[in-house]
Amino acid sequence: MTVPDPPIVDISTLTLTDVAVKLSTDPGSYTRRDLYEERQTPEAGIGAFAITNIPSGTRIFCEESVVMLPDEADQVEVYNAVKSLGEEKQGMYWALAASTKASRDIGWIDRLRNASHEDISSTFNDLVSSHEHAWSIYETNRFTCKSLDGSSRSLGIFPESARLNHSCSPNVFHRYNPVINRLTVHALRDIEKGEELLTSYIDICHPTVVRRQILKHWGFRCRCSACDNPDDDEDYRRKQIEDLFTKISKRESKRVKNESKWTDKEYKGSLGVVAKCIKLLEKEGMEETDTLGVLYTEGVRLAVKIGEEEKAVEWAEKAVEIEKKCLGEDSREFVAAKELLEMARGVQSAKAERS
Repeated sequence: MTVPDPPIVDISTLTLTDVAVKLSTDPGSYTRRDLYEERQTPEAGIGAFAITNIPSGTRIFCEESVVMLPDEADQVEVYNAVKSLGEEKQGMYWALAASTKASRDIGWIDRLRNASHEDISSTFNDLVSSHEHAWSIYETNRFTCKSLDGSSRSLGIFPESARLNHSCSPNVFHRYNPVINRLTVHALRDIEKGEELLTSYIDICHPTVVRRQILKHWGFRCRCSACDNPDDDEDYRRKQIEDLFTKISKRESKRVKNESKWTDKEYKGSLGVVAKCIKLLEKEGMEETDTLGVLYTEGVRLAVKIGEEEKAVEWAEKAVEIEKKCLGEDSREFVAAKELLEMARGVQSAKAERS
């Protein structure tokens, strides 16, 4: 499930500084088959359904990739990577859905022809078709995998997790964790027996029309409650959230360029924008990603800067809770949130001692 770059700015880069994280022992790969089973759905192919009640924060998937390639990999590289797999993993790959259209870039066909030393024939045409099918599976099911320092991005195939269908009101959250080299999936809330496990393929901080446009990549129209029965007030709030993210990013860029001249009034203005965005996200119940954790983190730093230590500690505690629930205690984000909480409490204690 490829996640395209959203039209709004990702502010996570503004809030996660370098954090020393110990590589944990290999957790292995697992899926909690005691918690879910795969079933055919009416419209979305195979899906995953809870076979028992699943508490919020439960890690349901911890999966290693069968294929992981650089972001710029082409059809030939994808096909060769798949063909290099063992029989079992190849079977897992070819069993995945392929819903994306053929790429308009056909330059790779010439490279393939030159490499195969064959003339155009039915055999070569079959080879091209096999490459296109492998590429379609890759495009349909790949997950973004960022390096530990965030400087590079790869795309990975995780066959078990790829069975999760999309919802703009998801009940699980997925993210690649470079600390353990696994894709993890956590329950965002208590999930009842019989519910389908649904993740979000996209950043859902957008109104319905924008989400539908982004989701065209996967060749389906989302039928979740937020899309089939769009509420004008909800769409308006999501548009506000989208605009506030852009405003936060612009203010942060301005602060970086003019930090020596940045006044308490400017910091308070930025804090006000962050607080407004947090309230809207909470009102929408949008804990589908760790976006709230990112905003709380930004808010903590601004609150400390202007002497609102109590607010800083409150938001830092919430950031820790969210990162633990969405990503787990072995994630870089969780470690960063805990360090931020310690900092906020330290500042609060120091102020109390001076009083």
